[in-house]
Formats: sequence, structure tokens, C-alpha cells
Amino acid sequence: MMKYWVCLGLMILFVGGGGLCPLKGVSGIGVNWGTQSTHPLPPSTVVGMLRDNGFGKAKLFDANSTILDALGKSGVQVMVGIPNDMLSTLAGSMQAAENWVAKNLSSHISSGGVDIR
Repeated sequence: MMKYWVCLGLMILFVGGGGLCPLKGVSGIGVNWGTQSTHPLPPSTVVGMLRDNGFGKAKLFDANSTILDALGKSGVQVMVGIPNDMLSTLAGSMQAAENWVAKNLSSHISSGGVDIR
């Protein structure tokens, strides 16, 4: 079963009930979204919490297809990290990098409506 993690800071924000204070000069607030957790929330629930609380950006630490599907057409901008064990391979080969993007991201951008930056 896939595991999902919402960073501790996000959980404190929701548990604390304080919401976000308006900040001057801030163009967007984002969150890191990892995938290791003992009590995962469904990605659609997390995306709803992000939108409800004004988060416009999310960083994923891997190209998790279920999470990317949930982010489709959500209005949340997404940055996707490359797995550490693939950094050397992708940095050393343009073809390998293009293949990784085609396999892991392209379908989510074109037909899934995910705003990957």
C-alpha cells in the first residue's frame, strides 16, 4: 500500500486551527509533500486541505502517480523531485532524463492538468 506524508508543519497548522495570517510581499505559500507515513491521508483529502488553506504550491519528493492525479486541475503548482538514486544517471544523460520525464510526468501534464513547474 502506498504511504503518504504531509509535513509536520502542515499538520501543526491544521491542528492548531490558526489558519494562515496574511503576509505582505508573499507571492505564494507552499508545502513539501513526502510519501512516507504510518497513517496516510488520501491524496484527494490532502489536496483539498492545501486549497482550503491557501497553499498554492507543493513540492513532491518523487513522481507519485496517485498524488499527481489528485493534483490535476487543482490550481496547485507542483515541483517534482528526482529520486536520489537517479541523480547521477539523469545528470549524465539527456536521453535518460527525457525518458524519466516522459514516463513519470508527461501524461500528468498533458491529459491530467497538473501544473508542474
